[in-house]
Amino acid sequence: MALIERKDFASGTSSRSGKLIHGGLKYLQKLDFPVVRETGQERAIVYNNARHLVYPINMNFPIVKKESYNLATLKAGLTVYDRLAGVEKPERHKLYTKRQTLKREPLFNPKTVKGSGIYVEYRTDDSRLTMEAAKTAAEKGASILNYAEMTDVLKDENNRIKGVVARDRIGEQSFTIQATHVVNAAGPWVDKVREKDRPVTGKYMVLAKGIHIVFDYDKLPVASSTYFQHKGRMIAVIPRGDKTFVGSTESLYHDNMDDIHVKRAEADYLLDCLHAIFPSLDLGVDDVTSSWAGVRPLIGKDGDKPSELSRHDEIFESDSGLITIAGGKLTGYRKMAERVMQYIEKREKQKPTPSNTDRVKFSGGNFTSKKDMTALIDQLHEQYSHLRLTKEIIQAYVTRYGSNTEKILKIIKDFDDLYNDDEQRNVAAEARYAVEYEMAASLADFYDRRTSYLLFDLDKVRRTMETAADEMQSALEWDFETRQKQVGNMEYLIEKALTFQQE
Repeated sequence: MALIERKDFASGTSSRSGKLIHGGLKYLQKLDFPVVRETGQERAIVYNNARHLVYPINMNFPIVKKESYNLATLKAGLTVYDRLAGVEKPERHKLYTKRQTLKREPLFNPKTVKGSGIYVEYRTDDSRLTMEAAKTAAEKGASILNYAEMTDVLKDENNRIKGVVARDRIGEQSFTIQATHVVNAAGPWVDKVREKDRPVTGKYMVLAKGIHIVFDYDKLPVASSTYFQHKGRMIAVIPRGDKTFVGSTESLYHDNMDDIHVKRAEADYLLDCLHAIFPSLDLGVDDVTSSWAGVRPLIGKDGDKPSELSRHDEIFESDSGLITIAGGKLTGYRKMAERVMQYIEKREKQKPTPSNTDRVKFSGGNFTSKKDMTALIDQLHEQYSHLRLTKEIIQAYVTRYGSNTEKILKIIKDFDDLYNDDEQRNVAAEARYAVEYEMAASLADFYDRRTSYLLFDLDKVRRTMETAADEMQSALEWDFETRQKQVGNMEYLIEKALTFQQE
């Protein structure tokens, strides 16, 4: 089995989500009970298999005046949700009166908030989840390669697909991959891949854009994560360390998919939502510390209205045998892969093979409980105390790299005599790890998708970029021109994260 990615792993939609493993609560409004049940079950699976990357959080759902929920409908919805999603008893919802709600979250608008419910969701690092899934597949025998673009399909004498032609975007060489089955799982780009096979007919992708903006937690100091309705749209406010991020919008997208910008009107929309629910906070665009935008593929067909576009995942196959899976959401990634394999077995009239991926621990996920993670943090902090690493730094590594953290610490140890500044040393070690163990090939791979510093710590990116560039230049044998291009691209990405595009 082989996986190729046109750019870096998770460089598209998979690093631009709301960074939540949703249980499917919003699907209750549409009475889509099977989706609620499946996403609830999948949420529990990914939590167990990637415990270092998936964290339970209390989600505060305020009942807002003139929106669709009241205390009775919220109670009914959360009760059904708990049952369908298989929520364990300690994590089942609780309801609060207006007085209790405002005591728990004093920032809420007392004129519009009438009560609330608390339920459990799970926060994740979507790009690292994607990276660890790919690494786990490689550990199980799969061949994986980023920066390898599919440029054409290979067909036999019967016009059936038997593989693909790919181009190494770094080495600029083409190569072929022979395959019994070719699966197109390119997200928003699936129609671009389908066009390599034959003209797209029937169902097609409609792109929906979503944006998120980030604040210092001191500027948006919510007591807990919040999920609220504003004029019918659901908005999430999620604390993450010393930051709080907010999203998302949804609008149809027709522009360049390789360079998606946050528009000023989109940021203003989210700010308006925040002003409505937290009127005492004086938030403006100047308070935004970073942002991101992405597109997800919705499935449409001729004659569909935007409201009729499918959010579900679907599999369809061309006459030549190209299998495409599209739609869906982050939470359902494992089930989508399972459905593809079941589809292939059914097509080949093979006996169904039970999937065991619901029990496969991710690379770095060698934990059975939060207690295991705490024990590892304590052990590594004591073992590497001579490196002047605080427990907070060790914890940050463990919640990023999991049980692979010691590999980072060993590199830090090797680098200790090379740097006078501990932060520069630590980032150099992380960059080296990203190259040697996670196929990072650019500064953006490292700062965006391997560490998320671009999204949540731009000051650190600025402070350490020259060090990371030096280390990656050495590891990847960049020439001077390549190094300058890498630094220039990072400077562009920093500006892009802070600058909103005018209409």
